[in-house]
Amino acid sequence: MTKLLFPLLLLVIATANAQPNYENLTDEKKADVLLEKLRSNQATDEDKQALKKIAFLIQNMGQDQDENQRQYKKSLATIDKAIVLFDALKDTLNVANNRKFKGYLLGRFGKFPEAKQEIKAAIDLYSIKDMKAGVAVSEFDLARIFEFQNKLDSAIYFAYKARAFWQSQDVAMRVMLINNMLVSLLLKSEQPEEAGAVQAASALLLNKPDMHWQTIIDFYFTSMLLYRTINDIDTAGNYQRLYLAKVAALQANGIAAKSYYEHDR
Repeated sequence: MTKLLFPLLLLVIATANAQPNYENLTDEKKADVLLEKLRSNQATDEDKQALKKIAFLIQNMGQDQDENQRQYKKSLATIDKAIVLFDALKDTLNVANNRKFKGYLLGRFGKFPEAKQEIKAAIDLYSIKDMKAGVAVSEFDLARIFEFQNKLDSAIYFAYKARAFWQSQDVAMRVMLINNMLVSLLLKSEQPEEAGAVQAASALLLNKPDMHWQTIIDFYFTSMLLYRTINDIDTAGNYQRLYLAKVAALQANGIAAKSYYEHDR
């Protein structure tokens, strides 16, 4: 019995040693191991949950690289990895989320056909799941891509399309976010009267609860641009003072604030 027990014990130890030591792996390496298990139908429910957690970490890292450092190439590679993981997990909505964001990144590279293809694929996936909010945010990103491409009519069309959904849901911050974009687009396309109507609608939303500071400073900045365009210097000056005061207050609290549309000029 003892002679049989010792080889069996060695086999158990060897098998245990053959298992990946997850604690010593980076998230990305751990993801590769779990992905291989999933593809070979050996993944447990615990493995799948661990892989989904890592997929979210990778997705968030890719978005942070874009937002904080403007490292578009690095962010794109990271988002591609997240897409692979969510696709393997058959998580349609998170595949859509990342394909939408990938489209935005490709637009930043000037790869406009590829960018539109990714965002339209995201819209198809959201539509399959009847996620109308996902379709609307994708249309907003599609408007951005057309803006990068300087196809202003198409950008304006998709911005209005996205806004219609958020208006139907009475989501003030989303409506105002898109209105800021529309004011900028309409001014670029030499439609100051239409831009004025959109800006006036935004002014009614300014004090709605939960309005994000970025949306507010973008409103101040685009309003300043509008009134400069129509040569109302006093009102433009008022909005400039509001903008600078809000930015200063945010920066005093450690927030590096700047209007998106100031970068855009």
